Amino acid sequence: MKSKIVKRLFAIGLAAVMTAGMLAGCGGKGGSGEGGSKGEAKDANFTWWIFTTDGQGMYYDSYDDSPSVQYINSQYWDVEKGGIGTEENGRKLNFSFLVPIAGSEMDNFNTMIGTGEYPEILDLSASSETPQAMHDNGVLMDITEYVENYMPNYLAFLDANPELKPLVQVKEDDGSVHYYAIYAFSDGVETPWEGTCYRRDWVVKYAEPTEYVWDWESDYVKENGHPAVTPLDKAVEEKNLEGWKKNEVTSFTADYGENPNEDYTDNVIFPSGTSDPITVSDWEWMFEAFEKAIDERGWSDNSGAYCTTITYGGYFAQGDLVSSFGGGTGYYYVNDGEVSFDGDSDTFKTYVECMNNWYEKGWLDSQFSTRAADVFFMINTPGVNQGMVGMWCGLSSTLGDSLRVTCQNEEDQKDAFAMGCALPINDMYGSEEQMYVEPDALYQGSRKGSGIGITNKAEEKDLEALFTFLDWTYTREGGEVLYLGLNEDQVASVDLNPNIFADNNLTGAYVKTTDEEGGEVYKKAVDESNQLVSALTGLRMNVGIKLTRKGSGYTIDNGNAMVNERAYEQWEKYLNTGNIMEYSALLNVEESETFSKTQSAILEYQNINLPSVIKGSMTWEDYVNGFEAIDPESVVPMLQKYVDLAKAE
Repeated sequence: MKSKIVKRLFAIGLAAVMTAGMLAGCGGKGGSGEGGSKGEAKDANFTWWIFTTDGQGMYYDSYDDSPSVQYINSQYWDVEKGGIGTEENGRKLNFSFLVPIAGSEMDNFNTMIGTGEYPEILDLSASSETPQAMHDNGVLMDITEYVENYMPNYLAFLDANPELKPLVQVKEDDGSVHYYAIYAFSDGVETPWEGTCYRRDWVVKYAEPTEYVWDWESDYVKENGHPAVTPLDKAVEEKNLEGWKKNEVTSFTADYGENPNEDYTDNVIFPSGTSDPITVSDWEWMFEAFEKAIDERGWSDNSGAYCTTITYGGYFAQGDLVSSFGGGTGYYYVNDGEVSFDGDSDTFKTYVECMNNWYEKGWLDSQFSTRAADVFFMINTPGVNQGMVGMWCGLSSTLGDSLRVTCQNEEDQKDAFAMGCALPINDMYGSEEQMYVEPDALYQGSRKGSGIGITNKAEEKDLEALFTFLDWTYTREGGEVLYLGLNEDQVASVDLNPNIFADNNLTGAYVKTTDEEGGEVYKKAVDESNQLVSALTGLRMNVGIKLTRKGSGYTIDNGNAMVNERAYEQWEKYLNTGNIMEYSALLNVEESETFSKTQSAILEYQNINLPSVIKGSMTWEDYVNGFEAIDPESVVPMLQKYVDLAKAE
């Protein structure tokens, strides 16, 4: 097996440089390990290769000098009871770090593996092999014994989140479970950096308040979550307004305040009876307003101006808007633990019918299929920035009044204002099966990080103390230290050198208070946009529980503007449970080759033909028939095998 490693040997000169760096890195700070309460003293010096650093050269010269790392290196680890101990009952660890030159990470990692000159701990972000393969090749340890004996918090987290187990465990045919890596996990949904944005100012100016809106205080809506009949036109036509009420708002106005991104208010109420859009019919109501704005500005014949758009292939395989029509992705999909191919389903057909209707009405970007070079969150960036688009998937930086400086229209230059909204719930297309279903497949960051591996270089070192420390990072305290930084008491308890807290007139990285509901609130001492905010932490160690903007029993105040916070609430409204992407990464080599061939054939076929169905030049039936030669169902059992692991006791 080691012959596989030999084949990857790189230039001897580069290897020599790496070796010299390793020797320098192992010098580090501190000294030899301490036996503490468990046997003879073992070497407790561990060198850790990390993918990148924070503020290196600006706030400190080496990642060893990160305040969180200095704090960790000063602690004693109680291998018997777990967590931080005392000098009498604990053992010290000393971590030093290797950081590759920016841009050379992959080459640097491969050189280490190829030459065998790697440290005890590896960030696996740059690895092209699975941890199991690296173990089989003699690089990583099988750490199952240490995880099971010294990491109760890690195992408890996996038990509480069983859907993550097959992503971090290797289950053998005999039922035994092995661990070859330790993974960082997010406590909740990561703060979104993109999402659906729309021109709120166009809604205020051009949308007409509907005569009736949903009555959320009515018994029917309380019980069912929606009126008896939707949308409003259909309810009026059928003379059934149960769950609707008279709209008291007859015109819309807005107050931008001195700082619009913080102060903006308006009285907009959508047909669904709330201040944010909920349904597909809410979106279509907005499209009518956007169409008026575009017409008034003389852009009706400009292909860069439109109400909304979709990716060039006709859909986004992660799901997003597709899943608004009964769930699904238009690709492979998992629902209640069952894997299916969704590209020919009734729910996907409903999505396509809606897109065809939007295209026919002129609401959908007529040139969507030609924008193959545009990534999904930057489609027609010039049109968006010039203020010619009503709704788009974009970065959080496009929210608020940021578009004003680039808008073409003089009026828009004064009051353009973008807000974020959630994916809609379908209330008007398809059958009952496709209606009133929350989106379940959308683009959200994985809760699982890339992980770290413990190499064979650590076999004779103090692994008990190491895994005790690693387990501590899966407690709230450990998560705070790694991902928020040190609090005032922790800063005072350590002789930091360098002390970037003192250098920047800070007493701690955050202050923790309690809100009216009894939840904890973390207020960061440094604004999120400041590079210092990351330099105060130990997040590059890539382990532990990462505290997110809103987690279990707490919130983090990152100092974001009101318009951003409101957008994040909308973008986090629904959870991604339907994507198969992470499970596909578990396929073995043979399965992966089969899956890749089928996947390529599916995506190529869809990219060519689905836009034609949306534009009305190809029938749905002809489109579905084209899958027969591809046979997407053939790989479903492969994916199902790994999804089943998540359900296994």
